[in-house]
Amino acid sequence: MDLQAIRTFCRAVEAGNLTAAAKALHITKSVASRRCQSLEDGLGVKLLARNTKGVTPTDEGALFYERGIRILDDVEDAAQAVKHTSDNLVGTLRFTAPRSFADLKLGPPLMAFAQQHPGLKLEMNLTDERVDIIGGGFDLGLRIAPELSDTSLIARKICDIRHHVVASPAYLEAHGTPKTPEDLKDHNCVFYSNVEAAKQWRFGTGNNARAVRVTGQVTSNSGLMQLAAAVEGVAIATLPDFFLEDAVRDGKVIKLFEDVPRAPSYLYALYPERRLLPLKVRLFIDFMADWFAVPENHCEV
Repeated sequence: MDLQAIRTFCRAVEAGNLTAAAKALHITKSVASRRCQSLEDGLGVKLLARNTKGVTPTDEGALFYERGIRILDDVEDAAQAVKHTSDNLVGTLRFTAPRSFADLKLGPPLMAFAQQHPGLKLEMNLTDERVDIIGGGFDLGLRIAPELSDTSLIARKICDIRHHVVASPAYLEAHGTPKTPEDLKDHNCVFYSNVEAAKQWRFGTGNNARAVRVTGQVTSNSGLMQLAAAVEGVAIATLPDFFLEDAVRDGKVIKLFEDVPRAPSYLYALYPERRLLPLKVRLFIDFMADWFAVPENHCEV
């Protein structure tokens, strides 16, 4: 039985359409379609129900998918056993990560990991936009969020990411200093467009959790642009620790409401569910978790 056909079929089931499956496997849609058709012809059963929105597995297809994933995992495990050791990884690791976080924090650990595994190619997709990890054909993704809604993905927490509300001394002198989060309703705030409920800033945890609705002039999908709005005295911003180290140290912004912290977020490693996690993925995640567990590498101001 053709392993490429099985791999293409499983990717199509995961992505929900042949176009995304083909893109993930770096083949054309017509090749993906032929592989799935040849698999169905060889088995003598219909595995995929095709419609204008994409593909869904039939009952037989769902059963074959579960077995097919195990076959692919076993093949991957066998290949790793004969080709790889933890000191001699080969192949390519494709992952996605938030660009702002990568630019400011991921350079040293990524280069250290690359030096530790010179035979492994690292292919990075760095963007602050939400990425379809399965449909994009990535081995894993790093994501910062207070909680995750991707129920189809396995998540491992790497480290805590604290957020702070900050403003410049010039802004506070001109507009006054808000004493409580509720006072923000009378101030100009800058928003991050890549998150849901961007104008609802959450404070506290547990029974003390509350949301404060804020308004403002500037909205951006760039954390650096939000920081610029705060540093230049245009608005009050809420930003993760890793954006604020230099600005806080140099006195360009001042942290507000430290006695009422923002609700926490976390850096997660996300990867598709597999019975056997590829060695390159496991070692990469372990490396990142170990790196950010070291106090001097913490993402805290």
